Amino acid sequence: MSKKLLQGAANALVDDDGKPIQRVLFGATWTDVSFDIDMCALFLTRGGAGYQVATEQHFIYRQRRSTPEKSAFLAYLPPGQSVGPDRAQIMIDFGALPREVSRVLIAMSAQQPGSVLRSMGTLRTRAMDMTTGETRLVYQHGNPAQLDAACITLWTLDRVGSLWTGKINVTPYPGGPPALVRDHGARTS
Repeated sequence: MSKKLLQGAANALVDDDGKPIQRVLFGATWTDVSFDIDMCALFLTRGGAGYQVATEQHFIYRQRRSTPEKSAFLAYLPPGQSVGPDRAQIMIDFGALPREVSRVLIAMSAQQPGSVLRSMGTLRTRAMDMTTGETRLVYQHGNPAQLDAACITLWTLDRVGSLWTGKINVTPYPGGPPALVRDHGARTS
């Protein structure tokens, strides 16, 4: 049975027996299927400058849909198409991630210049155990004012030992996608 999330609350990514889930799909959908959104993930290590991407290739988005070691993949539907429960998905095999990766940041950004994410309508996101196909965590966003931004952080995933926790943020990122990428040591080209 899936658990409804509250914004800001951290939840362990575990199965019914309390064992860590290794392969998780993070999906997102929104009601205006014509609105173009890019979902991305940054695979971060902690250092003296804060959290930075492990390597340049540990930032996935539409133009780079997987990490070099194939531990994570991005899938999305083009605007206007609607098939299945998600319009965008980030699939992560936590066991295959480089050991130095201790945080994953999943974000969303509006693709049309000058537009804000509020135009997408209702935002829903989920975390699904890819081994069982069971949706473990679900969240539906209820505060449209937080979506008056070109870019938001959606999920923050943190590693503590062999356990990963997931937290829903839905927080505007000042400076939009260029700042998000630059602040974490990544580039889009």
